[in-house]
Amino acid sequence: MAAPRQTLIALLCALARALGLKRDSMTEQAVGHCAECAAPFAYRLIHNGFNESAYAYCDRCGMTALFDGSYAAIPQAAHLTLHQRISADVEPFLRSCACGGRFTAGAEPRCPTCIRPLDPNDVTDFIESNAPGAKQGWRWQRNWAGLYAIVIDGRVAPDPWLSPLPSRRAKA
Repeated sequence: MAAPRQTLIALLCALARALGLKRDSMTEQAVGHCAECAAPFAYRLIHNGFNESAYAYCDRCGMTALFDGSYAAIPQAAHLTLHQRISADVEPFLRSCACGGRFTAGAEPRCPTCIRPLDPNDVTDFIESNAPGAKQGWRWQRNWAGLYAIVIDGRVAPDPWLSPLPSRRAKA
């Protein structure tokens, strides 16, 4: 029998398909703006269920780190769980961001112009107006800890693990 979380993810993926959301439609770039400084920026949503991934943001610049669940060198002790933001258990196993900040469980994406954190409620209007599935009832999760991650201006760090250690596949 499937675990409750796996069942929920399977149901969400089936719902997304029923609403006409394709894997590629959630990765197309759209334009949003900062509620603080009004600067525009390009963004794309990442559906971590479709991608079998997890994510984090840099605590200094807001860059998105994406963790591929099939990456061969996931440290065993990191306890990476897919389909959501990383937990604090993963942080000690990560490289620093290119800006010198850290990818953390509590960091939020940031405006690339004023560097202020983006409020997940403030981005709702432009995310939902740009999302193809919103016409069929899809709604933004209104948080930075759920199934969706956001990549701002294409700034992403794929699998920023420290040097390889004994590994395992992530659990879904």
